[in-house]
Amino acid sequence: MTQVNRSGEQAVSLRAGRSLTNRLVCSMLVGVSLASATLLAQAAPFKLSIVDRSGKRLPCRVLVKAEDGTCFVPQAATTLQTGRDLWFVSSGQTKVDVTSGRVLLRVERGLEFVRFKGWIDVTESGATKTVHLRRWVHMKERGYLTGENHLHIDSKQLAPMLAAEGLDFGTSLTWWRGPDARRPIPPGSGKSRRLTFAGHTTPTSIYDAELEYAWGAAYIQNLPAPLPLKAEPGRPNLDYLKHAVKRGAIVHYQGGWSREVLLDALLGCVHTVNVCNNNFALHRFQPRSRYSNLLNVEGFPTYPDTDVGMLKMNTATYYRLLNCGLRLAAGAGSATGVKAAPVGYNRAYVRVAEDASIEEFYRAWKRGSNFVTNGPILQLSTASNRRPGDTIKLSPSGGTIDVRLEVVSDQPLQTVQLVVNGEVIESFDIKDPKRVEVTRKVTVESGSWIVARCTARDGWLTDKELTPYDGRGTRDPFGVARSRLRFAHSSPIYVTVGGRGPLVRRSVEEGLVMLDRFDDFATATAAPAFQSSIQAAVAAARDKLKRRLRASE
Repeated sequence: MTQVNRSGEQAVSLRAGRSLTNRLVCSMLVGVSLASATLLAQAAPFKLSIVDRSGKRLPCRVLVKAEDGTCFVPQAATTLQTGRDLWFVSSGQTKVDVTSGRVLLRVERGLEFVRFKGWIDVTESGATKTVHLRRWVHMKERGYLTGENHLHIDSKQLAPMLAAEGLDFGTSLTWWRGPDARRPIPPGSGKSRRLTFAGHTTPTSIYDAELEYAWGAAYIQNLPAPLPLKAEPGRPNLDYLKHAVKRGAIVHYQGGWSREVLLDALLGCVHTVNVCNNNFALHRFQPRSRYSNLLNVEGFPTYPDTDVGMLKMNTATYYRLLNCGLRLAAGAGSATGVKAAPVGYNRAYVRVAEDASIEEFYRAWKRGSNFVTNGPILQLSTASNRRPGDTIKLSPSGGTIDVRLEVVSDQPLQTVQLVVNGEVIESFDIKDPKRVEVTRKVTVESGSWIVARCTARDGWLTDKELTPYDGRGTRDPFGVARSRLRFAHSSPIYVTVGGRGPLVRRSVEEGLVMLDRFDDFATATAAPAFQSSIQAAVAAARDKLKRRLRASE
């Protein structure tokens, strides 16, 4: 029999017949103890095989749970706690000791495979099950590879997780408010490592860093060496991001609502903003209404503490940045290792060649050749084959653009929308809940950006099965609540008219007020050594916005 893995350490073998103990705890990989587990009084072997249609074994994330909620994991398995459910990574061939009776089996592999859920009857002599997983979509065949930007996972534990979730590229935040001793840089040379599990190899950038103080959370990927700057709460993010950009790294911000994001983006130090961020995790979301207006700008809205409200907070604050004339791709990150989310739950699909290197993947993501999702698949293009990240140049008289949109989902679609300069110009009828293909003529009279977005309702679990994911009324430190919301969002297609790009006057005016409020915040927050440099940066950013405003008149 097996003790449930604690804090990601190797589980230990226990002899059959040991008495029940209340000292064992189902704990998530990142060291947050969330759910109780029970030692097995009488073990029965459950043998599980997971294969694709060709019979090839597939690494997957697996949940084996008794009717009383007890979770079972194999010895030394890599585990992940989501709510009160403790999952483990399987290589595709697993033996786990369980109590006899009925156990719930769930098997998942990222976003592209149909999930499996079923009850297994286990006798005293055990049980055997082979699960055949099939794809509902194959993104590599469509010309996309996938990764994300926010993983607090040690490389040894990360390898099986990346393989089990089907990511093509990985990230390891080995610097988090300074070098992170819990997630050391793995041995080897170069700025990436090839992490291997069960025959699956995932190139992973390993000098990645997260800045997380009151200035806002920002993620740096693909640095050529560890971040050399000292972590200081009184030091604005800008110094670190300038260093990163000079060295070719890609920079992401947690949300468009972060305090410093507008300043850094205006100064050329941000590439993406996470529309799919760690407000959302498997079957749950984090109410963060208090983040609606961190700079206390008068008149800015407060978004409700619902899943739809948090999605609107992510999108509306991102749109304000785009309306200031900034080119910013959509980003995605899950915060696995800190939040109870599978690796790649929020992910970016980037349009690159099937054999692209990790360097090419990050370059394409910087350009905005991508969409982000935690469920549906969304592809935006035009009749002239322009796609997200591309620029369409129109004459001073403007013109029309034939926009094409394809959305597919394994769960019922709820909304499919086209957005121009922050305004929904069309919500499409959904006749087939799993697929929408439409073409729309978009009239453009001034510089614009165009994105597509969609939502779906995840009905995979019953209301009762969703209960373990609700943190309300528990000691969950993040105050999460259950959710069925899934969504996808493209990066923009940009349109210039007579050489002028997108600019929405109201958003620019709001941006100027944001810079004023940020100036107040920085004066109160920056250490004395950084006061003069951050004030100069605010002045430079303010000047850029004012010049853009004058040019639009």
